[in-house]
Amino acid sequence: MGSPGGRGIALIELVVSALLFGWVVLAIFPLFLASVKANVSAGAYGEANNLARSRLEQLLDAPFDDPRLSVGRHAANELPATLPDPETGTLPSAVANPFRRSYRVRQFALPASDRVSKGALFVPVRVTSAGLPFDYKRIDVTVESVSPRPELGQVAARVSALRANPARDRILSREDPDS
Repeated sequence: MGSPGGRGIALIELVVSALLFGWVVLAIFPLFLASVKANVSAGAYGEANNLARSRLEQLLDAPFDDPRLSVGRHAANELPATLPDPETGTLPSAVANPFRRSYRVRQFALPASDRVSKGALFVPVRVTSAGLPFDYKRIDVTVESVSPRPELGQVAARVSALRANPARDRILSREDPDS
């Protein structure tokens, strides 16, 4: 039998501490959920960016007149329809590929320096007709999610590079089907 002011924890102290703990957990839980969502989103954007960069590097390593660098849009989706099976690593599997990848090549010519007034912007001109000299090709590789994921929305990445024409007078433009 203890005295009313004695040692020990009263029931009211337990209830108050449980309520305080609950409020703290409720305040922190949304931060945890936001952190998980941000990590998943960063992973998806990182994967899309890696797929785009790897294809761009392949295209930049190809010879300038390679058919893969012909003018226009290429492949509505050049990625496999399925990913390797997570357990066996074999293809095909039931795991659908969440991304599609395509790229576009365009030709541009730089205006002669005497045709650009001093202080004006040096704007390249897109070349869409065949048989004209041009200075470079612009390659845009796009990777986007096949269908928007509810937790992330639409995931997309685009990377671009310029490829200089090594022989401006010998390698002439081709007709641009997208013009």
